[in-house]
Amino acid sequence: MKSRKSRRAAAPAPPVPPPVAKAPFHRWVEIAIGMALLGSAWLLDPWAEAAFDAPKRFIVLLAAVLGVAALVVEPATRSWRNWTRSGVIILACMAVACLGLLLATLFSPHPVLARSGFRTLFLFALFLPLGASAAFGVVRERLLQVGLLAVAVNVVISLLQSVGAELPLPTGHNAGRFPTGALLGNEGYVALAAALAAAACAAVWLRGPRGGARHLALIIGLLCVVTIAVNRQLTSALALLAALLAVVAVRWRAPWLVWSGAAVLVLAVLAALVPPLRAVSYAHWPAHDVESYQKLTTYRLSAWAAAQDMIATRPWLGYGPGSFGAEAQTHRLAAEIALHERLVPPPTASAFVYAHQDYLQLAAEAGVPTLLAALAAFVTLCTGLLRRAVTSAGAEEPLLLALLVVGAVAALAWFPLQIPFTAVVLLLACGRAFRLVGMPGEVA
Repeated sequence: MKSRKSRRAAAPAPPVPPPVAKAPFHRWVEIAIGMALLGSAWLLDPWAEAAFDAPKRFIVLLAAVLGVAALVVEPATRSWRNWTRSGVIILACMAVACLGLLLATLFSPHPVLARSGFRTLFLFALFLPLGASAAFGVVRERLLQVGLLAVAVNVVISLLQSVGAELPLPTGHNAGRFPTGALLGNEGYVALAAALAAAACAAVWLRGPRGGARHLALIIGLLCVVTIAVNRQLTSALALLAALLAVVAVRWRAPWLVWSGAAVLVLAVLAALVPPLRAVSYAHWPAHDVESYQKLTTYRLSAWAAAQDMIATRPWLGYGPGSFGAEAQTHRLAAEIALHERLVPPPTASAFVYAHQDYLQLAAEAGVPTLLAALAAFVTLCTGLLRRAVTSAGAEEPLLLALLVVGAVAALAWFPLQIPFTAVVLLLACGRAFRLVGMPGEVA
């Protein structure tokens, strides 16, 4: 009788369709996505008050429209009946999440903010079909190189800034603790981008073809690790560590490592969010007072408490997309009264614009059902991708899995889907992963 390990190793690999010929519109898709990657990583306006965020968002939204317009001439997928069950589940869950966002917008107490937020979400979401398109599959390797180049430039600039160099432009860094934000404007953003790039490089180094690309990936990956360490970004370091665990688990066909890590992470989050569990876990740490936790989390407790109070007040539909900044102060004060504790904002700002946790922010702005639907789609996507990665011999599935793991872990204490560059990378990765998992017979 064959052992489980031998049976797993002997599992047939997914069918590989013949390569797709490069059509003229593929070039336009490549230009649009390349413009989004480079623009969101490098573009800034030194003469504007919002020197970093505004121009990056503008170029990303413009690129999303141009890219989808180029896809109009792509032949439509007609074999949807052959999609996998996972693909159908993902689409159904995403449809529920989209409906939740729409209802949250229609019934928001901040209609102007909600409509603007929904419009922005819709345009950013266009990178999902872009990533799932056959055109992206044709040009994905070159776009990977473009993305790594975009991060590498920011990494080098950030390291130079750490030793005293300055940008030859009259711009200040975008909040943060250190003036090492490079062209992204914040050292946390640089570290998140570096974690994504290092995870991709690890997948290429472990599973990619032998040659110069592996050595270059190793160099870029090490530079990214150094940048995360220099900027003292614990969240990015933990996200990268989780991604490396996933890549190693795939490389040695041990998916149980991924599930074990995910279980530990979920238990840690539940122990922090559920009061009875928190009373027997975090409350017994050596430094368990609010002030210590505020310093440990760089004052994120106030944002998390505000988001939790928003969820408790409107659990079904939330306050509408983009409404967290308008509601955060009111609900932070309500949380302080309920907890009988001061939850002061960080010394560098008077309030948080984002909840510094994408999961809490989605529930606060669109309701708990929307969050659960989005999580169900994401878990189904990652499960199918992990299954393919274990049986595949290539680097693409482990690379995509590593990117998604970085985004999922970083979203626990940051907001990667609110940062233009990291949002573009993660949405493209989700789209491409959906094509691999849900449409395996049509993979470019």
